Amino acid sequence: MIVPIRSDIPLRVRPWMNRALIMVNVVIFLVDWMIQRLGHPSLSNHLSLNARDPVLLHFFSYAFVHEGGLHLLGNMLALYIFGSNVNDRLGHAGYL
Repeated sequence: MIVPIRSDIPLRVRPWMNRALIMVNVVIFLVDWMIQRLGHPSLSNHLSLNARDPVLLHFFSYAFVHEGGLHLLGNMLALYIFGSNVNDRLGHAGYL
């Protein structure tokens, strides 16, 4: 299996928003992990999107909920590789 590590498309600006989103995802995952270690329910119970009970906040927060370390790693790798180009194309505000 081949895992890409970067894109060969040159960037015009630094993808600060993409890096910020990656950091926010990692911080939320670590906070959730620490909360679970203390014996409290996972944040995913409160932030996940539920089709039977849709809440407007959940349409934004579900993207920051990950089931485990491998899920987070895979998503952040894809975001790092491909998100930088999207961030470059849309600009920081448009990407957010």
